[in-house]
Amino acid sequence: MFTRKLLLGLGASCVAVALAFAAVEPQGTKAAHAAAPPEVRGPRVAVLATFPGAEHTSLYLVQAGGGADPAPVATFAHLPDAAVRAAVVPGTPYVLATADTTPSRDASFHASLFRLRPHAPPEALVDRVVHASRPLVTSAGRIFVSRGRAGTEIEGGLRVDPLTVDEVDLSTGKTRAVHAEHGHLLFLAGAAGKEIVLYRVLPDHADVVAVDPDTGAVRPIVKNLPPFARDFSIDASGKKLVFQGRHETDSRTWVIDEIDLASGHARRLFSSPSMTLAPAVLPSGGVLYNPPGRGLSTLDAEARVAGPLGPGVDLVAATTADSRWIAALHTQPSSLAVPFLVDTEAGVASVLPAPRGSRVAIAGFYPANGGAL
Repeated sequence: MFTRKLLLGLGASCVAVALAFAAVEPQGTKAAHAAAPPEVRGPRVAVLATFPGAEHTSLYLVQAGGGADPAPVATFAHLPDAAVRAAVVPGTPYVLATADTTPSRDASFHASLFRLRPHAPPEALVDRVVHASRPLVTSAGRIFVSRGRAGTEIEGGLRVDPLTVDEVDLSTGKTRAVHAEHGHLLFLAGAAGKEIVLYRVLPDHADVVAVDPDTGAVRPIVKNLPPFARDFSIDASGKKLVFQGRHETDSRTWVIDEIDLASGHARRLFSSPSMTLAPAVLPSGGVLYNPPGRGLSTLDAEARVAGPLGPGVDLVAATTADSRWIAALHTQPSSLAVPFLVDTEAGVASVLPAPRGSRVAIAGFYPANGGAL
């Protein structure tokens, strides 16, 4: 349990830890200012808000400039202070959310997958979902979750669990295993064409593979890499995977690597002592990252993004298909994350409305007719 929770928590928790030790003033290009727009601008964003210690989470559909007190459109119950993650299902009015629901000493697999629709009761679809894991929803609307069961404790060693990646039927909640392993983690890194890409932490190594969910065929991409990789994203063409990992020989150095998903060829984009680089690849293929203390910036992209909300670490949660709009969370030490929207053409950032004092998860963009952009 410790290993899995550590691996899953490397994103937000490592951001918080590192920020507590390093708050550096931004340098170089002046950051785009956080606008307080006089009128509603940009696409709608589906956000989920949970108050600390609460036993429920609410879904909100918000826009920049849309008012500081949004009204919830759906609410679901879970364990107190549950970790919540979410994704929008394209072409539908549904939002899928995971949250801890089963009381247990071992939190590894006590989450459930919920189907949410504005102004309708929530429906629990699947249990035994990995703690703090986000459902993977492909552009075709296929849904995958990482699940498992606790294995036998090993004295003096790390527990090995039976793990699966399951496809979930949106209407019925029926599941079908598309990949299974005994190990520590099966992380859904993204989708590329008809394949889904997994980061696997197994007893003897970590790797990246592509899985055909229809046949179960497994294609190796990166056969061996140091554990603790995170912040995975794939461009719209399905050609490259970008992520942050630990250096092969220097445990104090963190790197951003780009992997060609066809050949497995790796290209190193950046290295730093900072463990909060939080890279993200845009649908167009451009790469963003967080240089130490500066907030979201361009690494290999034409987008106009330069520290939208100033010092901190910005975690990209969603982008529109044309790469114009980015929805992200601005994180700083000892503060709740702030959801915001970036117009990459205008170089302007706007804070998104959310209930004050709540923890926010961004599900994605939610147009007026329902579904994801």
